Amino acid sequence: MFATSADSANLPTGPCPPLSAVTVDESGDWIHKALDDFSRAPACSLLYGAVFVALSWGVVTFILFSGVGSVVLPLASGFMLVGAMFAVPLHVISRAHENGEQIGLAEAIARSRASIPGLAIVGVALTLIMLSWMLLALLIFAGFYGGSPPALTSFSINLLSSPQAALFLTTGTLVGAVMATAAFAVAFLSIPMLVDEPDTLPYHAMAVSARAVLRQPRVLVGWGATLGFITLSGMIPAFLGLAFTVPLAGYASWHAYRAVLPSRGER
Repeated sequence: MFATSADSANLPTGPCPPLSAVTVDESGDWIHKALDDFSRAPACSLLYGAVFVALSWGVVTFILFSGVGSVVLPLASGFMLVGAMFAVPLHVISRAHENGEQIGLAEAIARSRASIPGLAIVGVALTLIMLSWMLLALLIFAGFYGGSPPALTSFSINLLSSPQAALFLTTGTLVGAVMATAAFAVAFLSIPMLVDEPDTLPYHAMAVSARAVLRQPRVLVGWGATLGFITLSGMIPAFLGLAFTVPLAGYASWHAYRAVLPSRGER
């Protein structure tokens, strides 16, 4: 890995720290390190992931009984846009492992408190992106089919049998990809950076994160897609896989952060 002079140029929010270049091959190492973190803290990892399984069941049950089941898909996409916010305690656990510590979930949550003010600003930015995506999803549906989304069963039948289905799905996928990339650019470095250095201004952390993604879009956007795939794969078997994939993605995100923005002692 190496840092370029362009990487350390000033941002509107202040000096940008040196950013290391990474390769696609290194992403496999991040996942291996995440698996090691999981194996060192299996109980609290599974417990944390199980919370998201229960929450997913509750949200989907509420939506289905409310009669607007067709919003499950954009809502699931929206969750992945803001999902990075829920990885904070996992980042703390990974950081503790780096320092040779073994901590539990309660201690990780306690250590996260110092980062809450800055993370709240990042959370607002991600929530705005998620709400924008939800609105765009409804507008795209209305543009192609008119009216409000029906129940999930009739939605699937009508969508797959309509002549405009291919164009509708293509449009929705492209718009969703743009929104997901924007959310990833905001969150990729900013959230672990605020966990690592809570005194960092959140606007600066988000600017540094966006700079990193713009400098290496092929590698880092691909990494974001990998995290999205990992999370999505946990949703498929009745959300049960989230108990494993949420912690895995959280730990891997920390190691990706460490690779792109090394700790002060390594810079």
